[in-house]
Amino acid sequence: MNIIFVFVFELYKRFTKIKNIGGIETNTIDIIKELQLKGHNIWIPENEPKEPEWVKNGDVDIIAASTFDPLTYFKVSKYKKRFKKTAAVVKHAHTTLEDMVGNIFPDKPFFNKILELWLRVQYGPAHLLITPSNYSKQCLLRMQRSMTYPIHVVSNGIRLEKFREEIDLGTNFRNFLKENYEIPFDATIIINVGLSWKKKGVDTFSKIAKALPNYYFIWVGPINKNPDIDEALKLKNVIFTGFYDDIREPYYGADLFLNTSRVENQGIPLIEAAVCGLPIIAMNLPAYDWVEHDISCYKAEKIEDFIDGIQKIVNNKEFRNKITNNAQKKAIELHDFNKIGKKVEDLYIRALKLKKAKDKILRSR
Repeated sequence: MNIIFVFVFELYKRFTKIKNIGGIETNTIDIIKELQLKGHNIWIPENEPKEPEWVKNGDVDIIAASTFDPLTYFKVSKYKKRFKKTAAVVKHAHTTLEDMVGNIFPDKPFFNKILELWLRVQYGPAHLLITPSNYSKQCLLRMQRSMTYPIHVVSNGIRLEKFREEIDLGTNFRNFLKENYEIPFDATIIINVGLSWKKKGVDTFSKIAKALPNYYFIWVGPINKNPDIDEALKLKNVIFTGFYDDIREPYYGADLFLNTSRVENQGIPLIEAAVCGLPIIAMNLPAYDWVEHDISCYKAEKIEDFIDGIQKIVNNKEFRNKITNNAQKKAIELHDFNKIGKKVEDLYIRALKLKKAKDKILRSR
């Protein structure tokens, strides 16, 4: 297949000064590389302004995108119109209304309605949507008024080989904390990973830390300044590291992974933590249906649950080993990108067939 992939992450990073957009960017890069390895031609206009010959000749099969900004919408619409005879549009629907409420605009009915309308417009041109979980699929179904495309669930997945344990990974993180924040090498370290948006539950994170002053709570990832972070930083046992070059080091250097998000469409850090053998305590979210409470993680709904769960994991070695091993097995079984790449390729082919079938019906009318 010949694929145009609209990729505007560098523009985001230039304006926000964030080094990595998170799971969406990582997944998009993985998909592009995997499709190239499978022999498909991919042109990323943002990275290579000069059009390849197959684009100039109009030999385009797929137009793909994974972001929801106006520039992406404009570019996808432009290419769809230009290659309307041959190309199907595939949108990787990482973003839902539930995921965005209260992050870009205040959580008010007026702004939420604007976001809902925009997402409907954004996904409207697609012949097929790919979304990472059954939960996000249900969110997309609720949002739409008339379905013009099928929605398929495919985990974002992770490349397991990137997260293999190596000597000194955990030690490097412990040394980093000691040298930069004077945290004892043998301290109990509890981490969260990801952008510190409001939906990620920074306020919950700090309340838990306040209740457990003998443990250190480390948030690893780009900092999105907000009042919740300012409040959290008043605590001596809370640290925000900002962007961290080798994310494996925190996973292998911590004692526990604490996820306080209020909403997730999948939650890549949870999968990464599981693969690295880090015990997990997380908010009881629909997107985390692949792990079970007290079997492969500890799920919480209120502050007291988190506190009880952390103490149980830290103090009960048998329980800690059980949930860690079970989560690791599930993560490898369900989220290995080597399996996911083939699913994405098949859905691109399916989108092309759907486009041709739809065009045939329209011509017969």
